[in-house]
Formats: sequence, C-alpha cells, structure tokens
Amino acid sequence: MKIFEESWVNGLEQRYRSASKYTTPFIVKLALDPIFSRERAKIEERFQTLPENVKPDILGRLRDKSSHQHFSAYYELVLYQFFKSIGYSVDIHTKLEEGEPDLLITGKSLGKPIIIEITTVFDDPNWQREEQKFNLILERLDSIEHYFFVMVSVYSEHIPERVDYKKLNLFVRRWLDSFDPKITHTTQEIEYEADGLRLKLTLLPKKTLKKAPIVGGHMLPARFIGGKQIRSVLKEKINKYKSIKELEMPFIIALNLTGMPAGEKGLLDELFGKLVVSIKTNKDGDAVDVKEQRDFSGLLTPKPGLGGKPRNTRLSAVLNVESRWLEREDENEPVRRAHFFRVIHNHWASNPLSNDVFKGYPQFVKISEDETGISFDWVDEGTDKPFDC
Repeated sequence: MKIFEESWVNGLEQRYRSASKYTTPFIVKLALDPIFSRERAKIEERFQTLPENVKPDILGRLRDKSSHQHFSAYYELVLYQFFKSIGYSVDIHTKLEEGEPDLLITGKSLGKPIIIEITTVFDDPNWQREEQKFNLILERLDSIEHYFFVMVSVYSEHIPERVDYKKLNLFVRRWLDSFDPKITHTTQEIEYEADGLRLKLTLLPKKTLKKAPIVGGHMLPARFIGGKQIRSVLKEKINKYKSIKELEMPFIIALNLTGMPAGEKGLLDELFGKLVVSIKTNKDGDAVDVKEQRDFSGLLTPKPGLGGKPRNTRLSAVLNVESRWLEREDENEPVRRAHFFRVIHNHWASNPLSNDVFKGYPQFVKISEDETGISFDWVDEGTDKPFDC
C-alpha cells in the first residue's frame, strides 16, 4: 500500500492538468509538483512504518482534497515518527474504554502511558470562505495574458457569493489595453466596483515585452483574529476523555496553528489569560517597578483569582508543533520541511507531565504566583531542535 501510487497520481494529473494554482487542492500540488519530491519521499517513508491496520484510514485522509483531513493525518505521521525518534514506544489509534487516542506513548522511564491527541487549528471559517472566493477571482483574472502584471487587493468587507467574472475580465482587459507597454514604466492604479465587489488593481510594468498571465500579487483585508478557533479546538479535545484523572495518565494535546495570525501568543493568551502590565511609580511619577503578569481569563487558570478552582485539569500540556519550509539556495532544489516542538505545561493538571519527557526542548512553565496574578516563562528557550529536515 502506497500513498503516491502511480495510477492515483496519474489520475490527479489528468484531472488537474489545466487547473489554476489558486484553486488546486494542496494534496494535488504535493503529489504532482517536482518541488515536493523530497517531502513526498519522507511522507511515504513514514507511512510504511505504520501498523497495517491503521494504514487505510491514514491513506484516505492524506489523499483528501480537504486540508483539514490531509493535515490531521499528516501530523499523526509526524508525531508518530518524532516520539519514536526520541526513544519512546508509540501505539497509534489504540482502543481505550473511552475512545481511540491518536497516539499512546510508553517506554523509557514513564510510569504511566501518555495520551496524545493531535489537531490542526485553521483560520476562522469566515476567513477561509473569503479566501476561497478570492482565489476564484484570481483564477479567472490569471486567465488573462498581457504585457503587465497586476496586483489585486480586496477592498470589499465581504466578497459577494456571485461575481460577474465576464464583466470583471472585460474591465481589466480594457484598462490594461489603454497603456502602451513600450512607454509605461510606472505603476498605475484603478478601482473596480460592481455588485458588492470592490477591488484595487495596481498595474506593475514588466522588464520584457512578453505576454503572460497577469496576476503578479494579491492581498486580502486584515485577517480575522483566531483565538476563538484555538479555544474551541482545545475545549473539544479536553472533553474527549472524561476519565483521564482516574486513569492517572498524562494527557497532551499536540497542535499546529496552520496560518493562524494569533500564533503562539494567541495560544498562550487562551491557555493562561491576557498579559497585564502593572507599573508602580514614585511621588514624582517615575516608574520604580514594572511587572508583567497574566490575568485569569485563560482556559487553565483558576477563576476568579487564585481562590478559585482550577479548570480543565485533565490537560497536562500542549505541544505546539511549528512547521517551516526551509530556505533553498537554488529555486529548483526540492523544498524541505522542518518541525519545531515547544511544550506548554498546565501547572494545575491532575496528572502533571514531567519536564524530563521533553528534556532539551523549550518548555513554558510557571515561575511565580501571588494574589494579583501568575507569571510564566520559557526554560531551555534556545534549544530548538529541527526534526525531519
């Protein structure tokens, strides 16, 4: 059983031969583009190490056109291999009384197995829908070939569900045709507004007098804040195993914040509350003490205040998985992807996770607490170790 099996890849090639790069699913790009050859080999190699009984499920989700399905399976493969690489025994989709955790970690000096649930957090669904609609606009505009590039920016608050592409393309063609490529050497701007769609179009002169698809850049409005998505996914996973306290097994949620503008800062805010800065001044108004602490609005912190009862104590830690495409010296060289792991501990967990489990990796731990707030900080901050690059 192979993921990138020849007949399946050939089928994709025939189906998407004339498809636009803007609307082609990621799995199709991964399967067909030579630039991803190294990444395909890595995925195939990991897949072959899986137990036979889980391969059909992982195969189906990895090949799915939905990014949600593809990346959920992809990170199961990454984490499965990662824990094996640091010396643990790993079971995937093991049956427990309450369900089948993505991974179950045993071995080394662990007293109890560790349950791992893996999830990928995506942007606000409204943002994703806006992006999909914009990609359709870019696809249609890129069917125009001209002597100029065009930067396309969205000024609409919301892109309409139906766009008159014929009218839009005719407008853009006539506008571009009004400039002589031999003498036009500066940028030009125009706005397009029709039926609820408002775009700013910026003409970008080219160095060569050769026709090519026109889209040379694009930009959506400022992104929606992603904290709600982070909080929602964490809550869902935390509530999955009700008996975790009785099992006395540490419980980790491993997540990847795919394209999330909130990033790790947003994750920490949702877990431990927003950062609050308190400044003490002397009688002359000069600052004599500056203290930075977090409030008690997080998923994990007691509320109200330290006299409250800790919440979501089933969760032992969050493993933040950051994936990066590495820089290349040659643009024709296959891309390489590396993963970086940062551990965020829950100080109030019923079954705390030992710092030794991820020894040598950055870990976010509690430093101090008093009646006004709680202070956390990173230890081993400078020890990022890239995996699988």
